[in-house]
Amino acid sequence: MNKLYEATFDIDDDGVFCNGNIIVTDEILTVNTGDIKELCYNLSEINELVISSQIGCSTLEVKLKNESIAYLCRFTQSCLKTVSEFVIAVNYYINTGKYIPLNKEHAICEKCGQPIVNELDFCIKCSKKGSILKKFFSISKKFLPGLLFCGLITLTSKVFLLIVPYLNRVLVDDYLIKAQDQSYGAENPIKIILFLCVAMLLCYILMRFFDVMATLLRNRLTSKFTNDLRVKLYTKIQMLSMSSVSRRTTGDLIKRVSGDTAEVIGFINRTAVYLIEASALFIGSFIYLLITRPMFALFVFLPIPFVFFAISRLRTFINRCYEKQWVASSRANGILHDIISGIRVVKAFGTEENEINKFKKAESKVTEIAIRNERIWSILFPIIGFLLTCSEFLVLYFGGQSVLGNYSSGNPMTIGELMQIMTYITLIYSQMRWMTYLPRDFARATTSMAKINDIMDEKIEIESCENAQTPVIQGNISFKNTTFGYKAYEPIIKNITLDITKGEMVGIVGYSGVGKTTLINLIMRLYDVNTGELNIDNINIKNISKKTLNESIGVVFQETFLFAGSIYENLLYANPKASPEDIIAAAQTANAHEFIIRLPDAYNTIIGENGYTLSGGERQRIAIARAVLRNPAILILDEATSSLDTETESKIQEALQRLIKGRTTIAIAHRLSTLRNANRLIVMDKGSIAEQGTHKDLLQQKGIYYNLVMAQKQTTKMADVNQIIEKERILC
Repeated sequence: MNKLYEATFDIDDDGVFCNGNIIVTDEILTVNTGDIKELCYNLSEINELVISSQIGCSTLEVKLKNESIAYLCRFTQSCLKTVSEFVIAVNYYINTGKYIPLNKEHAICEKCGQPIVNELDFCIKCSKKGSILKKFFSISKKFLPGLLFCGLITLTSKVFLLIVPYLNRVLVDDYLIKAQDQSYGAENPIKIILFLCVAMLLCYILMRFFDVMATLLRNRLTSKFTNDLRVKLYTKIQMLSMSSVSRRTTGDLIKRVSGDTAEVIGFINRTAVYLIEASALFIGSFIYLLITRPMFALFVFLPIPFVFFAISRLRTFINRCYEKQWVASSRANGILHDIISGIRVVKAFGTEENEINKFKKAESKVTEIAIRNERIWSILFPIIGFLLTCSEFLVLYFGGQSVLGNYSSGNPMTIGELMQIMTYITLIYSQMRWMTYLPRDFARATTSMAKINDIMDEKIEIESCENAQTPVIQGNISFKNTTFGYKAYEPIIKNITLDITKGEMVGIVGYSGVGKTTLINLIMRLYDVNTGELNIDNINIKNISKKTLNESIGVVFQETFLFAGSIYENLLYANPKASPEDIIAAAQTANAHEFIIRLPDAYNTIIGENGYTLSGGERQRIAIARAVLRNPAILILDEATSSLDTETESKIQEALQRLIKGRTTIAIAHRLSTLRNANRLIVMDKGSIAEQGTHKDLLQQKGIYYNLVMAQKQTTKMADVNQIIEKERILC
């Protein structure tokens, strides 16, 4: 038996808090309280699961096929959302036999039991850091040879640094001390001392030269790497389906492209380089001590296992700390993006103070977590540093004893040798102290790498198949028993069959939430159908090249989005190959040319973000002009004239009438008067087609469409009465 679904509940039969779960396999449903199996039902016996609201809690019950109802468990409101999702999915499986994974926002890590962050497909805590690094380096493999060469140059510079203490030892022991004791005889040491000083200076110069060379090359590589990584990440985001993108906040995606890439590149550019330097100095110094003075090497090595053991024990805790910091920062970025994007609404409602407090609260959370994380390090680092310093005192004590001849193990130590050893030990421990920061930096970098990998590894749900066809699309559209839901187990479009012929104008009407916009989303292939077929010109839409499909569809949305830039650039967006004559002709068709040429710079006028300098009607006419430039076989109008005044609407309707000629047009409108010229009206209700026919035919049926028209007429009458009353009030 394969486990399909699992949900948790937190109240037992006696009303006591507990840890229980409900498990559904492909054959049975079981209810467990702790480790005790309480109930078991075969799925073949079950008709459906239902949730009943009680006082202070809810209960889950099962309706059996023998028409009896059985109690399963109780749970608090904290479990309601996940149990509800569980019930919908299980009922769908019982009715159809099709397994659909639960919505990811409710996912729980099976290994650690912690909830998975909404924006992620995996648990950061349990993810293997080696696999994260492997995936990341596979993305960046073309830059690895250059980075490795930088590492080699850095290693070369550290070789010269390790030579300096040896030259200093020779200078002290063989010449300076002998010069003080005058034990060098007739030999003049000045030239040799000068040679040794020049040699040490040359080592420092070469070390700095190689450091500069490595830095210049590394900066050049990491700049290119940053650009490449961000472009790859942005490209992948563009290729993701609407369902993948909408599952994440805009602020989260922006943070991944900018913040996470910067964190990773910073780690490579700084921390990875320091790690190479630290490793080279540590290994070189330690090998020398191991060969010449094994006992001192033991003193040096003594605290290292304890330090690394402490760091390894704290690694999971550290990763969790920085995961929380990342999540809090991502949420703050999301709030910031929403506030700035909706600044007009904020100012219209005068809620600046509320939004300031909201952002302040989010940033305070980030600051609180960051301070707590840094406080942890400020406590741990001195302790670890103290453990390392203890060994330095041991080496200094026994080395001094050896220089004085009081330590009989091995050859007596000279002052120069002690100076050399202490220099090497200083190098070792300075690198070791820095390496105590490594887990923190590594946790930050791997968390960001995981976020980048999460996007790069995500499967592209909507893409052209192999050998995709590139037909000249005529505009025939056919739905055959089509079912679709944003969550497959909650269908919005239910078993629809509909044929739209080339050149036909079809209006789609119905109450809010019945699936009108979802229907056109399927035609644009923003989503793929769950079951059934959607064909364009008798070709399954999945077998048509996405480029061909996109070039054949023009869309005018209710909320027109214009890019920051000029009107000309916004029009050119629809067809980059369009000539200036084509753009002017399209603007004239859309009744936009007249107002454009009255602007200060005409077509070169900068309209600001989302065209905030233009009125709603002007923005809408530019959107229509974009659709004209597209010259599509299929035209989709999604509430294209809603929220406009009568005069502006008439101009846009005139433009639309020119636009729809010879094209298959699908129009959604709540203002039903705009659809009177449609060849056919499709009335949707609860995800299905309830009625279809002409405006006149549907009125005669006196069904849903008739009720919509009557309700709208009543609303119009009330609006007219209110206008008359307002005019009389002003006159009085």
